[in-house]
Amino acid sequence: MIDWGTGTYELTATQLAPAAERAVAAAEIVPGDRVLDVACGTGNAALLAAMRGAQVTGVDQAERLLEVAAGRARAAGVEVDWRAGDAVALPCEDDAFDAALSVFGVIFAPAAPAVAELVRVTAPGGRVVLVTWTREGTVAAGSGILRRAMADTGAIPAAGPGLDPAVVDWGDPEHLAGLFAPHGGEVEVERYGHAFEGASPEAFADEWMERHPMWLSGREALGDEAFAALRDPLVAVLSEGNEDPDAFRATSTALVVHVQLP
Repeated sequence: MIDWGTGTYELTATQLAPAAERAVAAAEIVPGDRVLDVACGTGNAALLAAMRGAQVTGVDQAERLLEVAAGRARAAGVEVDWRAGDAVALPCEDDAFDAALSVFGVIFAPAAPAVAELVRVTAPGGRVVLVTWTREGTVAAGSGILRRAMADTGAIPAAGPGLDPAVVDWGDPEHLAGLFAPHGGEVEVERYGHAFEGASPEAFADEWMERHPMWLSGREALGDEAFAALRDPLVAVLSEGNEDPDAFRATSTALVVHVQLP
């Protein structure tokens, strides 16, 4: 289980901001819409929706990140209802929202229960918009180094795409359609390239290993020595896929998933 309040997830959240813009645009948020941002983190999507005049609720397990999000909302002069809660047990009433969003959030939750909760809290005729990762690209390959190390210790199943053994492949459009099919949702998927940038492959690797909650969870499970041994292969993967010879840039493939509910 990843504790997303550890480390400095704010750094990653900044790099993920363009994905939140895509999610809010895809959801076609208008003034007065009731919007939920699930696993909202530091509030990227929630704040954008609020700036469009929506009535917004943000839910996340990590109370520290909710505090960061609340500070950002105050600075931006918008109001958001921030709530501590789990994606598979949302602290929200049935049919409470016109749109439910999650940007790289519910992908770390058990799939079927998370989808059921998104549908439960979204009103009939509403929409659900997710942004998810595929397993393509340099950054995904770098994350795979940690995943394989965790699998070798038995901390997660070898086939698991993340640190949570209940996570399934949110990057497969057919699988996504299957998740929403029991609820009658019509699923449309758009692929796009999401770029990560840093000063160098080495600096990017160090930021991950020293500050990213997922990697810090890996260090706790593996122990300091085994964890430190991951740096060289991680730098090698990032260097091989680097698109900027003077710094670091790598493009990952993500999906914007739009679900229209009946």
